[in-house]
Amino acid sequence: MTYQEYLSKIDLSDSKRAQIFGSDTIVLYEEVFQWKWFATKLKIFSFLTYSSEIDKQHIESYSGECLQYAIQNLKGLPKGWQNGVLSNNVLISELVTPDAIAYVTSTPAKHFAAIEMPVIFDLSSGNLHFYTDKLVWGSMYCSFIKGYLTDRFLV
Repeated sequence: MTYQEYLSKIDLSDSKRAQIFGSDTIVLYEEVFQWKWFATKLKIFSFLTYSSEIDKQHIESYSGECLQYAIQNLKGLPKGWQNGVLSNNVLISELVTPDAIAYVTSTPAKHFAAIEMPVIFDLSSGNLHFYTDKLVWGSMYCSFIKGYLTDRFLV
């Protein structure tokens, strides 16, 4: 599958473009509220970027920049005031190193009222790689995040 074929299978309505990590990045945004989350609203930023090769350093730096973009572009009340930020940082490539996969499948970095979720879609295998175990911080969002990533980015 090519990058363009992958994008054609994703709902990109209401998307915009930004320069993140020196690359043209598609940015999606939505807000989700559920009572079971103790009446908090999850503000979800999803970033999609193509790279010719993904290694650990690349996905780590990209994911950090995506999270900073999400925090700087947060709408409404500040994070932590009945708001949480989920930054789904999807890097897409045909060439993915094992250390990059190991990085995205390990426990994500902790942040106050924000979840940084580095994700890789491997065009050569059609696999979506991300952390699937229970989060210590933000555990009430775990099943939602897994379903969200799988439904939207595994094609």
